[in-house]
Amino acid sequence: MILNKRARFVFVSFLLLPSVLLVAVFIIYPLANGVRLSFTNASPLRPLTRYIGLENYIKLLSDSTFWEVLYNSVLIIGVSTALSLVVGFLLALALNTGLRGTWVFRTAIFQVWVVPWIAATILWGWLFNSEYGIINYTLQQTGLTAEPLSWLARPALAQLVMILGFVWRTIPFMMVVSLAALQGIPQELLEAAAIDGASYLKRLRFVTIPLVRNVLLTVGLLQAVRMFQEITMPWVLTQGGPVNATTTLSLHAYKLAFQRWEFGLSSAVGTLWLVFLLVFAVIYMKLLVRERE
Repeated sequence: MILNKRARFVFVSFLLLPSVLLVAVFIIYPLANGVRLSFTNASPLRPLTRYIGLENYIKLLSDSTFWEVLYNSVLIIGVSTALSLVVGFLLALALNTGLRGTWVFRTAIFQVWVVPWIAATILWGWLFNSEYGIINYTLQQTGLTAEPLSWLARPALAQLVMILGFVWRTIPFMMVVSLAALQGIPQELLEAAAIDGASYLKRLRFVTIPLVRNVLLTVGLLQAVRMFQEITMPWVLTQGGPVNATTTLSLHAYKLAFQRWEFGLSSAVGTLWLVFLLVFAVIYMKLLVRERE
């Protein structure tokens, strides 16, 4: 039976209705409500919630702590994304050579990605503990340091620990996606380049990387957005310290909402955070990812 246009529209709408309702309830409404709250002084400590316009935004943009938190977020997540992307791609290159036994390594390292963030955070805290951590023990036994380092008590070291934790957690996903992209390259292209006398490094630079660049940059963007949302590791390891060195936007919004009970101000942080990510994503995609012809 052939349906007319009206019947097809009704049928398709019926199929899409559950998805539309889920998106509206769990994405659109919370987002719209968060933006609405950002223009109010909402707080359980106040009896009445009133509209205050741009006051929350003015307060944030004139607050040095907010800019420090934004800088920390960009530094920690930017460096983590770049390192995990590079290391994941290099591991994928090694796995793509077809060496025997690589499937064992591929399966083992991918387990890191499915480990819950809280478990990874506890492991990281144990590794870098200043009293009994294995990192300090190794450094002292090899003579690299005379005294144990206070990894989580010094701003620069705490940021380094956070970056390494994010990198360790995201490398497996980067590797798997990179490997899939590499295996999608036609071997004829690489063989033709080799016949023409191109070395491995030249084939990598002029053939392999250009063909997988869009995939790598896209997955890098997705992981950066994902890490901006991560609160478990900075909260459990350092609570954002020392001196806000590891406080990210997500943790800052959490503290404003559930420690200071400033829901309106926290919502303003979330709205600015969303705007920054949208602007960054647009510029990122425009400048670095080629559109398909």
